Amino acid sequence: MKRLFVAFAVLSLMGCNSTRSTDKLLAEVWRKDQDIRHQMIELTRAVSVDKRVELIDSLITVSEEVERIDNQNMAIVDTLLQRALPKGLSAESYKTIWIVIDHASLEKQVQHLPLIEQMALEGLIEHDNYATLFDRIAMKQNRPQRYGSQAVQFGAPDNMHLYIWPVEDAEKLDSLRATVGMSPINDYLQQLTESTGVNAMYVPQMTVEQINKMREIEQ
Repeated sequence: MKRLFVAFAVLSLMGCNSTRSTDKLLAEVWRKDQDIRHQMIELTRAVSVDKRVELIDSLITVSEEVERIDNQNMAIVDTLLQRALPKGLSAESYKTIWIVIDHASLEKQVQHLPLIEQMALEGLIEHDNYATLFDRIAMKQNRPQRYGSQAVQFGAPDNMHLYIWPVEDAEKLDSLRATVGMSPINDYLQQLTESTGVNAMYVPQMTVEQINKMREIEQ
């Protein structure tokens, strides 16, 4: 019932015409997506770096809210895409469509990957947006990723480990990253460490089987 209500509300806005209404709707979608993730990042840093274990319950609550907002946002984007990708939207709106799909379920990500690839080819989004989604799908399917954009975090809340998910071709990783406008992997590791407060690591020859075994041990 809630999904039908969301679809009706979105179609009503679209019926008001203008790409302006759709841009406004997607701006709110972007805000919700980013606000809740900023909360989660701050709580994760507080727990893992500052050892504020009393915030673990708050972190769990925010994680659940992330899932709720992601599902709601995906319902909105699904409705927008029912006919076709809207034309003439702002660059920010197209990026929002990508990020909602990037944060959606595996089923939705696989469904919309061809659309995201086409959006990148048409210059509506950056090529690294497509690469990120491509990698995220590979990781969720328990396969090596291609561009090294995905990392996995595991361990106790106050003793977290952060590893780049295994890649298809370690020797070509930086050149592959360059083709989609991504920085070298060492620069990315530094960015991850600074943003999460957890020391990000990359082991070029690590396999999916090995990292999954590490995660099992830490559970």
